[in-house]
Amino acid sequence: MELMVVIAILAALMGIGAPAVYSHMGLGKDAKCRANLEQLVQLGTKYSQDMAHKTLLPTSGMDDDEDTETVCETDGWWIALAPMAGKGTYVIPREKDGIMKVSSLFHCPADDRKNIDTDSTFEATEKSVSYVSWTDGSEDPDNVNSCIRTTAKQNLDMLPWLSDGNPVKGKSVTDAETFRKMVVPAAERHSGSVMMAYASGVVKAVEIDKSRPEEQFRKLAPALANRKVKPSNDDEEDEEEYDEDEE
Repeated sequence: MELMVVIAILAALMGIGAPAVYSHMGLGKDAKCRANLEQLVQLGTKYSQDMAHKTLLPTSGMDDDEDTETVCETDGWWIALAPMAGKGTYVIPREKDGIMKVSSLFHCPADDRKNIDTDSTFEATEKSVSYVSWTDGSEDPDNVNSCIRTTAKQNLDMLPWLSDGNPVKGKSVTDAETFRKMVVPAAERHSGSVMMAYASGVVKAVEIDKSRPEEQFRKLAPALANRKVKPSNDDEEDEEEYDEDEE
């Protein structure tokens, strides 16, 4: 009888404690993701202070640096930002189309799209990098995916730069459709929210309303929502493929 009483008490305690443990684990992942973005913001500041690209924040789809012979920077914003983290935290491939490796800073612990080892550098791909870049194309009006120029006349507190998301090679979030495709699915990682870093350096969690992506996009990025951009042929082809995948 005493043994049964002890077992019953332990079962009750486990029932009370387990939800708190799981909740704490979830909060831990949220905190780690926020910390990642805060550190990436610091690297972005370092990048924008370098004379080679002064006042710029890197994006996926930005114009490639002709001096970079081994990688195509336009593929992903992390290619430009990773070297800012210092030696031992990244690996630049020796030839184009080679393997680019980055540290756990670029991976959200709640992103389970791919099983990766974050104890060392891992291959940076659209499945392993957990964050996407946003841009208003202020650096180059002819390139919708160009860098963010932080000296442009705009409210940097309302201009997202990085957020949770599923990257697409060579593309940033520029409109409601890319927001729906690249950011909305990532809300599952944080119980319906995404972590966002703005061009001003502010990092915060934003709740995502999947039922109204266009309306929410306008609230999150008014500068982008008011910008009229004609999609390229590549954008139209990608959208056709995306629609087919949905069907």
